[in-house]
Amino acid sequence: MPVITLGDRDSYPLLVHAVLEAVRKALERFVGAGTSEAIDLRSAPHMDAATYQSLKDVLGQGEVSALVEAELKVEVSETRYPGVWWLTHRDERGAIVAEFIEVVEIPEILRPHGADIRAGLKRLDQALSESATTGNPAADRDPKP
Repeated sequence: MPVITLGDRDSYPLLVHAVLEAVRKALERFVGAGTSEAIDLRSAPHMDAATYQSLKDVLGQGEVSALVEAELKVEVSETRYPGVWWLTHRDERGAIVAEFIEVVEIPEILRPHGADIRAGLKRLDQALSESATTGNPAADRDPKP
């Protein structure tokens, strides 16, 4: 997925507008050609707290949100614009290490990998097998690998 950076200009008085224009163009390309893109918010010059909050307010909150608990925790939130997602990557201390707006049907981080799906099937088969022999499904076990 291509990542759009927002440049290194000395001043960008209309930064929120510039980001929204980038989102709009990315969404237009996605609708027209199915091309997904990501906008790197950490590359935005002079993204102070007020500008950041303004951008979050304008994009709003959609119907879907998820927390991915992997090496980094990733907060994934659909904005009020379907196909436009806000992703925040945090380290073990909770500090933001990366932040993107992705224009895509479903962010890749939410899609399970084939190997993970196969491992899940194997664990489910084991749980069913144990349930059949003991009468007790392995429900009290941690479902994670």
